[in-house]
Parts: sequence; structure tokens; C-alpha cells
Amino acid sequence: MTADLPISFEVTADRAVTGIDPTTPVSELAERTQEMAKAMIARGDACPVGEEEDVNDLECRLLHFVWAEQAKRFLMLYRDVQLQLQIASLKVKEDRADRGRVAALYDQSREALQAALREWDGDFAARRDALLRNERQRNRQLRAWKLQHNPWPLYRHQIETIAEQSAGLAEEFTRLSAGSEEFDEIRVLLRRGVSASEEVMTKTLERAGEITAFITEGDYDPDRPGIVAAKLEDYISEEGTRPRLDRFTNAITAGIAKLPESQRVTVTAEEGLLKYKEVNFRRSTDQWVSAEIMPLLYELWELSEQTNNGLNVAIVNVRNRALLLSNEAKAGHEVTYTNDELAQPFTGFQQRSSQRRQEYARIRERIEELIDDNLRLTSVYRPVAGFLPLPLQSGINVFTRRQSRFITVVREWLADHVSGLSKLLGDAAREEKLSISEKTVRVIQQRTASPDNAAYTNILMTKGYIGESFLVGRESETAHLRQLIEHWKLGYRGAVMLTGNRLAGKTLFGELITNRFFPSQAIRLRPHAQITVSGRRLRTTGDLAEALAFVEKYTVQSRPLVWIDDLELWWDDDHTLAENVRALGHHIDDYSARIFYLVATTNAVYRHLGRFLDLHRVFQSEINLDRFSLDDMRRAVLIRHGATHKIMVDAEGEPVSETGFGQMVKRIYRATDGNVGETIDRWAYYTERYDNERVYQPKMKRHTLPAFLTPDTATLLAAVLLEKRTRDYRLRKLFGPAYNERYGSILQRLIRIGLITRNHDGSVEVTESVVNDVGRMLESEAYLQYSK
Repeated sequence: MTADLPISFEVTADRAVTGIDPTTPVSELAERTQEMAKAMIARGDACPVGEEEDVNDLECRLLHFVWAEQAKRFLMLYRDVQLQLQIASLKVKEDRADRGRVAALYDQSREALQAALREWDGDFAARRDALLRNERQRNRQLRAWKLQHNPWPLYRHQIETIAEQSAGLAEEFTRLSAGSEEFDEIRVLLRRGVSASEEVMTKTLERAGEITAFITEGDYDPDRPGIVAAKLEDYISEEGTRPRLDRFTNAITAGIAKLPESQRVTVTAEEGLLKYKEVNFRRSTDQWVSAEIMPLLYELWELSEQTNNGLNVAIVNVRNRALLLSNEAKAGHEVTYTNDELAQPFTGFQQRSSQRRQEYARIRERIEELIDDNLRLTSVYRPVAGFLPLPLQSGINVFTRRQSRFITVVREWLADHVSGLSKLLGDAAREEKLSISEKTVRVIQQRTASPDNAAYTNILMTKGYIGESFLVGRESETAHLRQLIEHWKLGYRGAVMLTGNRLAGKTLFGELITNRFFPSQAIRLRPHAQITVSGRRLRTTGDLAEALAFVEKYTVQSRPLVWIDDLELWWDDDHTLAENVRALGHHIDDYSARIFYLVATTNAVYRHLGRFLDLHRVFQSEINLDRFSLDDMRRAVLIRHGATHKIMVDAEGEPVSETGFGQMVKRIYRATDGNVGETIDRWAYYTERYDNERVYQPKMKRHTLPAFLTPDTATLLAAVLLEKRTRDYRLRKLFGPAYNERYGSILQRLIRIGLITRNHDGSVEVTESVVNDVGRMLESEAYLQYSK
């Protein structure tokens, strides 16, 4: 290094580069980055900027215009090396990378940084010497620099940002290391579940071998059947309690619950920019385990259970035959048998078990392969969207046409209508006796997912973006937004409002757009949450203007997308929703040429705000997501159903045809007015577990909410519905003295019958399973405009 690089920086840089060693903790790499950044800033600040700067000082001008750029790039390279070494260390921890190869990576990184340091030194010295030798060139360069703004303040800010990013990477590595241990625990729990079923299978086969050997290898004599019967009685009495699968599945669920719900993971660096993934490890892992592992694990346990039950049947058969032969012999009758004949049930059992064992080994190998290859934290670094994406299943290949269906349907119809009139009258009488509250509770209970069928309903009722494998339809809406984004890139206004009823898929569509068109430039704004922009962090409040100002301040050199889902949630005690929406409108007016705004809210809120704030003038376009075709709905339900690896059957256990499946979807589609989220949710509500491999929808009347609205109830529900989630304090402030007199007791009554849900944080909202029913009822009574 030359004397122009300060001694403190030379020592710091050399120590940082030589510290690239497998024995060096990652946190120290971040500390070295901080030290280099401080030394760089100290060197840059040694020369004045502004009115005091000397435009003819060659050393300072070189420092600010040349050296600073090279310093930033070197620090960026060091940060990128830190990221790659962190990823390599995590892979070593999970046994997914060879330690020797990782050690070689450290050597290569160290050599690359040393070469960069030498190149930096040589280039800077050559540039300075050339200018010192040639006065004309020096004067021309100084005049050119004089016409430019001094870039040091910007470089200084960038150097500070890189240092902060490096520190953030170290913190991220610490969290991911802890998460890696939690994944280790989940893998251990899953393997225990597999081993337990293997143990049952192995002990069963060992017992079968022991019994067969005892029978076939003993001496043939008339008294032997009694001995065999006594021995089998001992086997029956000695059988212990077998392990239960739910003990393992509960432990697995508890292990998954320890995973973080939302975490940003830096996955790579490209052209100086860090690329991130926003990952919900808990939800993604739960979905993946439920869809990929649990069905196979259930199958393993079913095979081991079938094997054990088969042995018990063989034992009982042989014992009964042995007792019969023994009684015959004791009665003085002649008995004729051979040991092989007596053991024949066990021989047949072992033959059947051999085939079952092969099937078991195949499934176990598949489970272990899936666990080893996928269920690791470092899977997040794969070049695919999200974490542990679910497979795409675009068709039902497990359905078969049922034979003689016409005859069966006729028989069922006759059975149902033999006493149809009396049954109809009896049902009508019982229905008349039910109160409005009872009818309401009945609807909510019917729309509650069965806990016994969680492996199925978890996939169906998953909300938000979980990869494009579950995306269906929305082609025209996506094309429309693509066109709007292209126009924005040409300099036009970029602001789009997504509207629709609750559960219409606004969140899923918004996440699709952010991940497809702004994969590394999306900023998700949520109230009372932490956001990170260019390495800077902010804990948002209910003040949307503050959050937008933070975004604008730290995105000067980028063109991001700001994604605001559930606009109606932006309020608190100090800021109203209307105030926040006005601030959003002003921000869009000022910055929509370089920031693309994607905002989502319900039809009701959009119409309510539009009456006072002219939202149609703020946003370039409104895209309504209520329309969803029946064909797309069939595909949406079909794909999620297929991801569960369950077979849909009827009440008799026969597979449902593809046509029958479509009719089942159509029935719910009509009841929900084509709302995609509500249709999928109701499909989950109405589906029950038939056995480990099959599910079915019982034949029953699907009830609707009774006409329960009164003026006071409707007023309260309309207020809660518009705000999506609200609090007692907010309602008390809204209704004034009338809240204590009337509305407080109405709220408690609605909570008790299930129409309103109180969340863990104390907020209240209309119960999701009936929210659109309530909205349509309020609209029919003219309390609000709910639909498009």
C-alpha cells in the first residue's frame, strides 16, 4: 500500500483480509467491516467538503473522486465474501457441504481480497503519478472535477450503509444458526416417528418367526396342540402397549411452532445489491410437512399396524385350532395333523408381510430422502421463490369411475324418500323451535375445520403467497398490472388499488405481483411492524406518512414497489384512516414517478373513502378481484386438494369421479358468489377425515345465517367490518355514551354466539367464516355498499 492510504486503514485492511479463515467467527468479519468503514470515513473526512474545500488540492480531489469509489467497491466485495462464507458455514453445520471444500473457499476468498487490495493500490498510485507528471492533464482533470458535485457525502453514506448491512448479516447468521438447530430437532422428531413404526413392524415379524419356529421345529405328538395353545396364550398376554402416532405428530407440531413466523433472509448478492427473501419458516414448514411428509408417515404407520393386526389374527386362528385339536385328543379321538399344517396361518402371514415390508421400505426411503434433501434451513438459498415450495399437481389421477353408479343412486333416492313427507314435516317443526342464536351458532360450528383433519385442511386454508404452484387464474389482471408497470417505467404515474370482498385473494395476488415483477425491490408496509429499507430499520406505528417518508428517504437511488395490504388497518389513537389515506395520496402525487404503489382494501372501505377523498383520482387504476371463473375455481380447489395427497371419496368410501368433484366445487361456488378464498375455506370446513388416506364430504344440509339484523346490531357490525380489526376503546370513542348503554352489551353477545371473534391481542373482528355473509346482509339492508 502507498502512503496515500492511511496507515490505520492499511493495518485494518490487512488484518481484515488475513482474518478470512475457517476458525474466524462470522461476527468478527462484521467487526472488520466496521473497522474498515471507520478508517475509510476518517480518511475521507480529513479533506473538507463544501465552502472550505480547495478545488486545486490534487490529493483531496483524488481522495474524494477516485479513492472513495474504490473504497466503497472493496468494502462491498468484503461484505459479499462475508455472505458467501456465512452460507457455506450454515451448510457445513447441516452436513450439506464438505469441510475441505469450504476451507478452499476461504483460501480463494482471501486471495481474491488480497488481489483486489493490490489492484486498488496500483490503480490509485498510477492515476496519481500520471496526473503529477502531466500538468496539462492535471489541470484539465481538476477543472472537470470543479464542475461536478463532490461525491464524498454520498460515498460516505454508502460506506456506512455497507457496514450496517454487514452487521445485519452477522445478526441474521446468528438467528439462522439457531433456526438450523430447530430444524435439526424437527428432523429428529420425524425420524423418531418413522423409527417407532419400524420398531412395531420389526417386533411383529420377529414374533411371527419365533412362533413359527416353535410350532414347526417341535416334536410331533398328540399332546403338542395343547402346548402350542398355551404358548400362544402367553404371547397374547405378553403383548405390550404399542406406541401411538399422535404422540409423535404432536411433538412435530410443537417443534414447528418454535420456528420464526417471519424473517428476512439474504440469499445472494448481484452487482452490489443484496437479494432478500421474506420467509415465514413456520408456515412454509408446516405446509410442506403436512403435504409431503405426513401422508407418507401415516402410510408407514398404517402398514405397521396392518402387519401387527395380521399377526394377531394368525395367533388367534392357530390358538383356536390348537385348542380344538387338544380337546379332540383329550376326548380320545384320533387327531391327524402336521406341524407345518398347524403353522400354515403364520406362513401365509409371513408371505403377505414380505410384500408389505417391501412397500414399507420404499416409503421409508422416500421419507428419509425428502427429509434429508429438503427439510433444512439452507434450503432457503435454493434459486426458487420462497422456502420449501409445494409441488404442483394439476390433475386428479387418483380418481376412478364408479361402476353401476346409476343403480346406486336410484337405490339411495328410494331409501331417502320412502317416508319423505313425514321426515320433511319433522325437520320443519324442529327448525321452527330453534332460536336465532342457535341457528347462528349452528352455521359457525358447521364452518369450523375439523381438528382430526388438520393434515388436509392446513393446505386448503393456507393464506397468502406460498409459491406460484398454487396460483390459478388472474391472467387478465396480471397482464393489466404488467402493462401499468411498463408505463410506470416510462415515467408515468405508478399507483394501483386492488379491491374485492374479504377472502377474494387480494393478498395472494399482491404477493404474486411483488415476487414476479419486484423480486428484490418490494417494500411491504404494515402498521406496528418492523421494516428495513436499504439497511435502515423502522418500527412503524399507525402513522402512514411517517413510514412513507422513511421509504422515500432511503430509496433515492432505487425504484421500488411499496406494497400496502389491508389499507383499513392504518390507524391508531393519534392518526385516523382518512388522515393516513390523504397522506398516501400526497405521497403518490409527489413520488409515483420513481416509486410504484400497490395498495389493497375491501370494496366497502374503497367506496366509503371514495365518497370523501376521490380515490379514483389518486390511483392510476383500480383492479377488482371479485370475479373468478368456475373453471379456475375447480382448478384452484383441485390443486390444493392434490397437494394433500388425499383421495376424495363418498360416504361409502368409493372414489369420487372427476365430474362429481367438479359438481361439489360448483355447489360451493354458487353459495359464495364465486369468492375464491371463501370457496376454498368452505371446502375445507365441509370435508372430514374418512381414514388416513381418504377424505369425504358428508351429505347434510348446509345452513345459512338467519335474518338477525337489528338497527343497533347492524350499526355495530358495519363499524367493525369497515375497520376489519378494531378495539373496544375505538368503538367506545366512536359511539360515545351509547356504547355503554347499548353497543357494549351487543358486542359481548355477538362474541358469545361466534359472529365476532376476539383475538389474542384484544382486538375484535367479524368471524372470517361468515364475514362475507354478514357483509351481504348489511348491504341488503342498505347499511353499507359491500360488493363491487
